Amino acid sequence: MKKSIWLILISLCWASVGFGLDSAEIRNLGEGPASHQLQDPAEAIARVPAFVTDSRVRELMFYPCTNCHATGMVEPNSNVRQLEEMHSEVQLQHGGGRFWCMTCHSEKDRNHLTSLKKQPISFDQPHLLCGQCHFARQKDFFRGAHGKRKGNWKGERHLTNCTECHNPHAPSIPARLPRAKPVARTGHVVVPTEEHYTEEVWEQKAEHHSKKNPLGH
Repeated sequence: MKKSIWLILISLCWASVGFGLDSAEIRNLGEGPASHQLQDPAEAIARVPAFVTDSRVRELMFYPCTNCHATGMVEPNSNVRQLEEMHSEVQLQHGGGRFWCMTCHSEKDRNHLTSLKKQPISFDQPHLLCGQCHFARQKDFFRGAHGKRKGNWKGERHLTNCTECHNPHAPSIPARLPRAKPVARTGHVVVPTEEHYTEEVWEQKAEHHSKKNPLGH
């Protein structure tokens, strides 16, 4: 019992050290060993129902990246800094200060993203990149519990990709007010009456239960 208490106290001490670090200190810790990752990121989709997604590279203003990041034009700069020239619109609010551009973008192959094990990932497959950390959400995405399905519920599974809803540099979706209820069209006025009243499901069940059991048993 005493040994368990000591182990808990030691764990809390280590945790407090981590929480006490600011973003700059975290960046200076260097790269530690990555958690267990698949040798090929595409292995993640080998065991799930087949699906397709829309191409994302068509939506990217600066793709292909090698238009600028070609040898002799714009050399890659992996230093953590404020972007003041190109890509100055990017405000990185992802990873709590632990990420930088080269965490997800390949320094050598500019037209691809990169996994934690430095494997190339297509811009059309961000679910393979995001799933390295957000593995629970990735599993839900594969099975249809997270995200949105396009087209219909039968036939080919056409899914909405991660970056269609989430900004990869600031993925949290800001809160917003709900939409107002639809306005009745001109000449149409909805007047609720007893004749049009529909019982709720729980009211119907309660009534059925009382008729079936008049003594309340």
